Amino acid sequence: MSRSLRGLLDQYGGLLSLGAFFGTKILVGLALLKLSAELLPSSSFTLFSQFVLAWALLNLVASGGVQNGLIRQIASAESAVEARTSFRAGMRIWAAASLILLSLLPLKERVAMILVGDSAAGWILPWLVCAAAIGGLGQLCNAVLIGSGRLTSNVVSQAAGLFAGFTGAVACLYRAEAGWAVVAFAVGSLLTPILAGLMARKLPALSLGVVASVGAEVRALLSYSGAFVAVALMTPVMLFTLRFFYREAFGVDALAEWLVANRISDVSTQLIGLFMAQWYLPKVAGTANGTFQTRTIVATFVLGSAVMLLLLAIFMIGAPVIVPLLLSPQYLSASGLFALYMLGDALRVSTSMALHHALARRRLWMYLGIEAASAALLGVLVGWGIQQERIEAPYLGYVAVYVILTLVIVTVFFQGRARKCAQTVAAAGTSGNA
Repeated sequence: MSRSLRGLLDQYGGLLSLGAFFGTKILVGLALLKLSAELLPSSSFTLFSQFVLAWALLNLVASGGVQNGLIRQIASAESAVEARTSFRAGMRIWAAASLILLSLLPLKERVAMILVGDSAAGWILPWLVCAAAIGGLGQLCNAVLIGSGRLTSNVVSQAAGLFAGFTGAVACLYRAEAGWAVVAFAVGSLLTPILAGLMARKLPALSLGVVASVGAEVRALLSYSGAFVAVALMTPVMLFTLRFFYREAFGVDALAEWLVANRISDVSTQLIGLFMAQWYLPKVAGTANGTFQTRTIVATFVLGSAVMLLLLAIFMIGAPVIVPLLLSPQYLSASGLFALYMLGDALRVSTSMALHHALARRRLWMYLGIEAASAALLGVLVGWGIQQERIEAPYLGYVAVYVILTLVIVTVFFQGRARKCAQTVAAAGTSGNA
């Protein structure tokens, strides 16, 4: 194998494996949805769906929301001491999050009543809580792998847990045991933290030795966690508010079409989010070399936009088959609006890059400001469209938001590069005169 080919594989092999994993994850989700709908009665299907959603939420709590922050810290660590300190700080936050999870155990019957209206299903919750707590430590190990450039190892561990959980869940679904299917899905996924821990055990972050101020690093990671939670809430809260007024103006059927567009959009935006958090973030955080960063920025923008536009093209061409197969024939008439929403997703690439670049540079106020700007623009443009009685307001507004943000971000990017070039030329001139 030539040196250049080996270099390309080293640089982009993990990225390809990440794309393959995402595709597999989507297929597993669709398979579970289809099998649970076909093999379970409606009450059991509700139980399965609600507790799988609860499992996903418990996983978010399990690591205290510090995974992206830990990726950034590990990628930018200049020594084994810094890497160890970050991991130990992450473990402290994980321990606190685990205690919060364990506090749910006495409330298992009440939680079951809220989820499915049956306290007898409360036996499922302890399994999910314990699995999530163990999995939270695995998330830290996965963050170490990603931050250390071991993206393929990270994907292997996640894929192994996904397949183990899926296999166990399917076996239980065929026996119509909805509760045990949820438990099998959660317990099977514990293969991920086991493998991630084994693969990361020889990395500096998990080594024994001296550490710096763990308390200071805990505060740093919590600042990332707080920013992450705030960003995760801003746009959803705005969307909930807009959907209320949209339903009042145009009715439930129009709202259902918008919600379907959101569901389709979620698939593509999850892909971009995974790409940015697990590939772009550690690469930008791991180097201060301006030339390398510029190449990474351009490559990420081109690749991300190309993938999103490819998904849009596939949807537009295959909509007559895709919509009835995955959704319902009743939504075929709205395919054009769905495609318009996906165009907004393609335009969203630059905004996602700017968010993760701010995170990599530890500019958390910029990170929060970008998301606040997008949520505010969405509220103003879609709200104005609803007031003007434009039923297509959510779709046009979504595209307009990311057109505006893309123009602003690209302008700022080129102005920054021009300023750096001018400074370099001025420095060279000064050196020559000297």
